Amino acid sequence: MLDKWRRQQSTGTDQSKVLCTALIEIGRMDIIEGLIEITGLQGPYTFTYLQQQIIDSYKETATTIPAHPTLQSRNVGINEFFIPLNLRKNIPGKTKSERFVTLIEGERLLDITETFRLNSLDDLFNPEVVKEIKILLSGGAGTGKSTLLVKVANSCITLGSKSLLSRFDLVLWIKLRQMQQSSCVLDAIFDQILAQDTKLTKHIVKGFIDNHESGIALLLDGLDEIPSHVLESEEGVYRVQDILHNRVLTKSFVLVTTRPHMKQYILRGHPKYAEVETFGFTPQDRDQYIRLNLPDDLGATLISYLEASTNLSEISTVPIISQMLCLVWKNQKSLPERITELFAKFAEVLFIRRSEDMGDQHMMTIMMLIIDGLGRVALQGLLDSRGERLMFDETEFQNCQSCLTEGCRVGFVQRETFTIGLDVKVLVTFLHKSIQEYFAACHLVKLLLDDAKIFQHQLERIGEHNVLAMEYLLRFCCGKSVQAAGLILDHIREMQGDKSKPQRLAQLFLFESGSAELATKLVRPTWVKCKSNEDLKSLSYYLQHVTPPLEGTDFYMTVRKQELALLRGIFLSDSMESAKLVNVNYHLSEQEEEELSLLQETLGVVDEQHSARLHIIVFIGLKSWFDVGRVSHSFFQIQKQIGWLGLAMPARSPEDVNLLKALQGCRLSYLSLYYTNLHARVRDVMSHISSSLIIFFLKGCRLVDDDVKDLMSILPAGHGLKGLTLDDNAFSLDAVRALSHHLRGLPEISHLSLRSIGLDPELIRQVVSENLPRLQQTEEGEFKAY
Repeated sequence: MLDKWRRQQSTGTDQSKVLCTALIEIGRMDIIEGLIEITGLQGPYTFTYLQQQIIDSYKETATTIPAHPTLQSRNVGINEFFIPLNLRKNIPGKTKSERFVTLIEGERLLDITETFRLNSLDDLFNPEVVKEIKILLSGGAGTGKSTLLVKVANSCITLGSKSLLSRFDLVLWIKLRQMQQSSCVLDAIFDQILAQDTKLTKHIVKGFIDNHESGIALLLDGLDEIPSHVLESEEGVYRVQDILHNRVLTKSFVLVTTRPHMKQYILRGHPKYAEVETFGFTPQDRDQYIRLNLPDDLGATLISYLEASTNLSEISTVPIISQMLCLVWKNQKSLPERITELFAKFAEVLFIRRSEDMGDQHMMTIMMLIIDGLGRVALQGLLDSRGERLMFDETEFQNCQSCLTEGCRVGFVQRETFTIGLDVKVLVTFLHKSIQEYFAACHLVKLLLDDAKIFQHQLERIGEHNVLAMEYLLRFCCGKSVQAAGLILDHIREMQGDKSKPQRLAQLFLFESGSAELATKLVRPTWVKCKSNEDLKSLSYYLQHVTPPLEGTDFYMTVRKQELALLRGIFLSDSMESAKLVNVNYHLSEQEEEELSLLQETLGVVDEQHSARLHIIVFIGLKSWFDVGRVSHSFFQIQKQIGWLGLAMPARSPEDVNLLKALQGCRLSYLSLYYTNLHARVRDVMSHISSSLIIFFLKGCRLVDDDVKDLMSILPAGHGLKGLTLDDNAFSLDAVRALSHHLRGLPEISHLSLRSIGLDPELIRQVVSENLPRLQQTEEGEFKAY
């Protein structure tokens, strides 16, 4: 009929447009598409025209992502810089009651839904995986939700036939934060996607959407960002609320992202959503993100820095935190020396991202009011007498409800609904425990300004039993206030018990305060242990300001390449001149760059008269760079500078262990090899360096009885060995008997460890006690002389 009509018209195209207009007015898009197929009509009446307009829009808006958390004009290409997220999907109906949490009413067992990890972004659109056409993607502030939707929209530009997105006729990406006046998605399509000069009308687009309902994918980004009065508005076509509650476009695919506190709003309206949560990056993907954003040397050093800091390593899996760390590291080649400064910046950036319409001064005032309000509850949680609380009932914020609301809005905290048996709880958590500690410290310092007695009362709740757990709370306090730092250091000094741990904290607190005058408040240590970059910084600061210099102190330090400058400063301090022992565990990095030469230069600042008390153990880890020639050459040079040289090689290949042959003649006092197959190679490899050994570890090296014979052959009677560890190998009782009998001929032996060697520990004890009566068992399989 349509074909006959068209042939009768003198001006087919014009008449076709007239007919299309009439059909649009009565909502018959199905007839229009038939007419288009017959006439070959082009332009705004065609579905292809709409598809192309959307693709053209995404070419402009979905090819980049922000490279800065608050400066939206600075961007990078999404295909070059997108990192997959750690996405986990709930398994409907399957829960586990195994997560104990401490709430204000006591310890409770949360019902946690079981989940599985989605292997790729495509899994979100795979009906065989997600099982639903409505997807609810939740996650905390800065966990990558919006970036993920940019990636999805970008994928629509050049869809391959194998892409799971290719099953959709239209993919409509709507940024809900831009819907400040209307809840109408049709309006948003014209405001956000289509060009201003488009020839399409809302009537046409609505007709296409209605006619292709099952082929439409709606990406609704940021439900928590749309104003509540707009969301609840009754006006508009395809209202956001109606889409979410499955009242319209019921056959369309919907992917909505939100912070956790809006999940129940969605599920109450329509429960059949596949629930997916983003946990940000895995540690491996975070490292990949860092490598993409920083040159090789800078990226590697930042990754190494994070590996040495448990606190920063955990929080940096939040993508926006990783972004901030990369920006600071790229600009300064390091992070701020004092962690308080870094976390203050974290809080400021999170707040600014959602408060762009405020003036700077007003913004900071409002932010500090929110932090103080949240910090009051945060502090009570940390100092709870039953153990620290990291989750809170929302009723605990009833005196600062506006702070909770604003805190959720900017991402400081998040609300989520849980069940505890029959009870339903809305619980509040901070973005990360360290954010809770920072906010609690801000509140505690404000208490000091308002009423010193209240501050002192709160401080007295921290004692030997919980002072280590309160490290970051107290460090942040010291970084915020010198007055608070002085009171905290006085409090630490009064503590009894194991002095080494409080002393380490005291050095950290002194450094964080930046006040040299407070050095007199520290107990002068006789034993110092530094395991991290922060420990070394705080020790260096303390040694610069302690008077008079320390005397007779033992120092144990773990050092990496980026900390050699710190180590040099420590060596040059007056306290080193009278140190009793200085032990350095040096870990080789992944990239060589004359690293061992730098170590030699650093050791060179130590006076020859003091070099005998300097012990160095070089750790060549699984990822460390390795070259037999360069390492062996450096070892021969280093042994001349120190009193005691050691080598540790965890999980290296048997071929790498051939380094020991190249070290023949080098005076090695310590050797540790573990999780390397050395079966039938003990004599061949070890005989070159065994004569000088004092401490010897062969752990998990697949040794058996025959290897024990070889081991005894390289440790002849009279050898000066003091310690031998053979854990995680497989020996018979006869081999243990022969070994322990042989060790009687080693006059210095004072430690023997035979754990997990496949024998009854009691039988091992009997044999060792009989042959080495001067050694006493301290733990199963471990024996020491007293």
